[in-house]
Amino acid sequence: MSWAKLWRLPKWLYLIVLISLFVGIFGIFIHVIEPVTFPTFWEGAWWVLITISTVGYGDYAPASATGRLLTVVIILLGAGLISSYFFTIASSAFIRQQALEDGTRSYTGRNHIILIGWNARTSWLLEQYASSAVVLIDDSLEKHPLLQTSPCQFIKGKPYYFDTLKKASLSTGSAVIITANQHVDEEAADAQTVLTLLTIRRLHPTIPCIVELLTHEHVDSAKKAGATTIVESHATVGRALTDSLSQLT
Repeated sequence: MSWAKLWRLPKWLYLIVLISLFVGIFGIFIHVIEPVTFPTFWEGAWWVLITISTVGYGDYAPASATGRLLTVVIILLGAGLISSYFFTIASSAFIRQQALEDGTRSYTGRNHIILIGWNARTSWLLEQYASSAVVLIDDSLEKHPLLQTSPCQFIKGKPYYFDTLKKASLSTGSAVIITANQHVDEEAADAQTVLTLLTIRRLHPTIPCIVELLTHEHVDSAKKAGATTIVESHATVGRALTDSLSQLT
């Protein structure tokens, strides 16, 4: 393993190695200083670990002045190491939770569904696929909309940016559903949908893509961009309304 990769290892892993070295070195010291009280290295190491963790079972205790002086050094240095370890673990958990809430953490799973755009349709889809792996991409949200109730992961960003799609692990996904942007007019929403589709096809030419269009004029563009299925929402709703009306008359 190169030095560059070593430096990228988690901080808690470095602390575990450092604590292990600390316990081993001072375990040897106390065994050498007081071989009667600590007849083996392992008993010395056990006592050092219990001492720095402030548990203090009392099964071992140094009798000599040198041993007690070493104990003071072990407590002063070791307690700080242990505190740093637990602080790092807690801090990492907080940072991870914050990243999930803010949508800045990359998704690392596979065979997931990618939903693009936060609206009533995607909210309904999340309910239908509650037991499936789902990633939600949206740029209008400041926080995860369903962090406490849904296992989906939120990625904040523009869906037609390569970096956003890479954060959502597009390359390992199983399908993409692109919903129309509800914050712009119909023409702009469909143009953004086609642009997003083109970006997806650059990164993953074969992943199934279901797209929602608001205007019929962009259907040909969506087909040429590589849409697997096109849903014209206005036409679909219009037909449903017409069928309902015909049943009443």
